[in-house]
Amino acid sequence: MQIPALKMQTGCCFRLMNISDAQAIYEINTDRITRLYTSLFQQQTIDVIVSWLDYYPHYDRHGFGLWVIEHKESNKLAGLCGLRVRKDLDNRIDLSYRMHPEFRGKGIASAAVKTCVTWGFETLQLNDILAQVHIENSISLHILAKDGFVNESSDGIWADLVVKNPSKG
Repeated sequence: MQIPALKMQTGCCFRLMNISDAQAIYEINTDRITRLYTSLFQQQTIDVIVSWLDYYPHYDRHGFGLWVIEHKESNKLAGLCGLRVRKDLDNRIDLSYRMHPEFRGKGIASAAVKTCVTWGFETLQLNDILAQVHIENSISLHILAKDGFVNESSDGIWADLVVKNPSKG
């Protein structure tokens, strides 16, 4: 499986998730800020995360999925970012990311989003990429807008933002 190189000067790289990431993912998913803007992971335990990681079929089914953003200098998990097929959204390709509180505000999420969008268009030849964001999550809305995402629809809680592949008009 090809994993995109996380460019920019973030000191980070993408890699596959594994069981040893459970504690850091738990810290991300139970963080107060993360919980404010997500509908999932509200009451997760380490055991639930380990089970999810143990059975994460997305890589095998689709050849891509969520990747760990690893901070090279510290070897810490800085966040998760990647593309997923969302069955609940008519099998659209969804960009998803979450950052560990220790690594927020350092430009890593912006670099990861840009890398995933470019990779999705160039490697997967996608027509568009969706990102579903809580309408009050101004930081994520800003990060996505910088990469050309525009509002496609909103239900008053979630905004469905989309970016089109520029080479496909």
